[in-house]
Amino acid sequence: MTSPLRMLLIDDNRSDRALVLRELQREFDPLDVQEITSSGELNRAIAIGNFDAVVTDFQLRWTTGLDILELIKQHYPRCPVVMFTNTGTEEVAVEAMKLGLDDYIIKGPNRYIRVPIAVRNALERREMQQRAALLEIRLQRLLNQVKIGIFRSNAEGALIEANRAFLELLGVGSLAEANTMNWLDLRDGYSQLMHLSPPQQQEREVSLQKSDGTQFWALLTTTLNTVEAVSVVDGLLEDISDRKQAEVDLQQLNATLETRVQERTAELEAANQDLEEFAYSISHDLRAPLRAIQGFAQILLEDLSETLDANASSVLQRIVANAQHLNTLMIDLLTYSRLRRIEIDLEPIDVSSVLAEVIAQINSDMQQQQAQIQVDEPLPSVRANRLILTQVLINLLVNAVKFVAEGVQPQVRVWAEERAGAGEGSTVRLYVEDNGIGIASDRQQHIFSPFTRLHRDADYPGTGVGLAIVRKGVERMGGQVGVESQLGQGSRFWVELPGGERALR
Repeated sequence: MTSPLRMLLIDDNRSDRALVLRELQREFDPLDVQEITSSGELNRAIAIGNFDAVVTDFQLRWTTGLDILELIKQHYPRCPVVMFTNTGTEEVAVEAMKLGLDDYIIKGPNRYIRVPIAVRNALERREMQQRAALLEIRLQRLLNQVKIGIFRSNAEGALIEANRAFLELLGVGSLAEANTMNWLDLRDGYSQLMHLSPPQQQEREVSLQKSDGTQFWALLTTTLNTVEAVSVVDGLLEDISDRKQAEVDLQQLNATLETRVQERTAELEAANQDLEEFAYSISHDLRAPLRAIQGFAQILLEDLSETLDANASSVLQRIVANAQHLNTLMIDLLTYSRLRRIEIDLEPIDVSSVLAEVIAQINSDMQQQQAQIQVDEPLPSVRANRLILTQVLINLLVNAVKFVAEGVQPQVRVWAEERAGAGEGSTVRLYVEDNGIGIASDRQQHIFSPFTRLHRDADYPGTGVGLAIVRKGVERMGGQVGVESQLGQGSRFWVELPGGERALR
């Protein structure tokens, strides 16, 4: 049985952890991921050391990715570390690479799929390095067993003496035969040594030819010495053909690995594109027959209401209600698919004006629920897309007044706070807090996925796509989304976007 890949996932953003975890689970099986959200958890994990790779954010509440990287490398120098962040800078990336970071990925809607690719790339590179190290050890043992050729030549380049190993390397039987080979320009080597500062020594790799025409690589070390007032060149000749072949093999392995990564990335991107186009096409094409079903059912209800018995009338009403529900689901799917496909423009947006429009737009629903919405003005501006931000706020407010206990008047509070950024300016975190039924902690990381329903449709009707639209819309605007909640104590959803003043710089 294959042992699971053990990983540390260090990110204090629950939604980001969930997205990264989902992509990792798609790529690695079996997989054992430990989510780290505090310094205590990290210290315990490092003390145990039961992990194979690390994925970390840069800006955390309690430290930075650079500190984590340095700590990991201090204890486990060969452990692959990938940084996945939207708050780092080019300087941070350079510094991280100096500390041994394996890959640096900027967070974005289409970047989550790159995390498992980067992890696999780092793991394969570590394996390749280990193989290369083992190969180097084997080569070193081999080289230790090989005799090293020793020779001495004069200023004219003639060999004066040599040992047996030297003659064997050249494939000759005598010094005189070696002098006739012209195997190397020793006169030029003497001239080069004369122009060097003490110690007058030179080491280089050379391609040589034996007496039978066989080519081999050798490490040639030459030193200028004086023997009885005569300048001579003393040399060592070592066969390194195996090492050079290993270097060629390593380069080919690197090229093959890079090609595999590029092919896999292209395949993943193509698959995602096909899936998006399929979902868009299906959602769009199904609406036409669905409208026909609604229309015919409504006609039957209106034209035959007096002749239908109670059971038939109930069935037709259920057809109309379910068709309407399915139509809403199709619209949500189209919206979700469109958010993944369209190009969007970001600009400074006044959140207060957008929120006022949203409240006016859903006013009838608010009155029907007798909901009260408190907005703590002023709200700072953000860098966003107005239409997408409107859609996000509508979904959050509608959910806030929908998921309340029976007999409880919905109370919603909206406020914002500016948060200092790391090198890219400030961000704005917008909160929508309700007095609803709350969300269990073990379900909070799943609610932003499409079709996630925590309750029966009879209790709280919906499509399960609303919060997925919120998450995708916020990500497309370069932001983050999350929730803080406890069962029976309401929920506090938050959306964090770049500050509006950044666009004016």
